[in-house]
Parts: sequence; structure tokens; C-alpha cells
Amino acid sequence: MSVRVEHLSSQSEDLWSVCVGARRIQFRNEQGAKDYAAKLKERIDAPHLYPYAVPIIDGRNRSK
Repeated sequence: MSVRVEHLSSQSEDLWSVCVGARRIQFRNEQGAKDYAAKLKERIDAPHLYPYAVPIIDGRNRSK
């Protein structure tokens, strides 16, 4: 998944946005945007366990 930081020019102030897919999160300073993007990328790239279904036999969960 792509995570990128963009500078938004505005007449009143500089804004920065972190873009993730179609989502944009705006920040008032570049460092805040970069920190957020780095943490988000770290979480996306972290290993994740694939969830599995626990079989149900006779209406009861076998793991109990």
C-alpha cells in the first residue's frame, strides 16, 4: 500500500497531507506529516497473523 507525503500550497498557510489510497490526512507542518507517514508505513509492513476459523462440531467450539 502506498503512503506518501504531499505539500499543499494555500494562500493562508502551508499544509501537508499524508495520502493512503484515496484517503488524505492533513497536517499543519511537514514533520508531523512525515512522522505519521513513517508510523503508518511501519504498521502496514509489520507481520500480521492470518486469522483462522475454529471448527464447530455439534454446536460446540472444539477449542474449549
